[in-house]
Amino acid sequence: MLARVADWSSVAGAFLGAVGLMFSILAFMAAKGARRSAEEARRDVRNLVAADRFHHLNSSASELFSHIEHENLAVASFLARDLRFEINAAITRWEFLDVDTKEHFREASRLAQQVGEFMHSKNELEAKDRVKVLKKCDAILAILSGESGKMQSGLESKGDL
Repeated sequence: MLARVADWSSVAGAFLGAVGLMFSILAFMAAKGARRSAEEARRDVRNLVAADRFHHLNSSASELFSHIEHENLAVASFLARDLRFEINAAITRWEFLDVDTKEHFREASRLAQQVGEFMHSKNELEAKDRVKVLKKCDAILAILSGESGKMQSGLESKGDL
């Protein structure tokens, strides 16, 4: 009788061990799925934050344009330098930006630097200088608007999936 109980207990033990192994495998698969979901959520949040920062850069460029139009040169000089640093920070911070976007941002940064240096050296703008500076600001706006639009459309197309 003791041998029969021992046989049944070893069968029951093997069965419980197999069930435990199956639940361990299912738990492992669920954990991998949760990890993948967490990584996707992190990437989506990072992209949303970047899109918001791109929008802020675009607003800063619009503000710069407005101050130059109204010949508020001291403020425009400060805004141009600040915009340049913000653009450079975006290039450095967001490693997920593609090469073309980084190159466009570098161009916008270079233009903002030129505007800032020019505005710092002037007390008032002549008509030809004003046109030249406004064209550079317009180019900055075009770059930032284009990149912000690309980012926004990318987020919207991912949302449709």
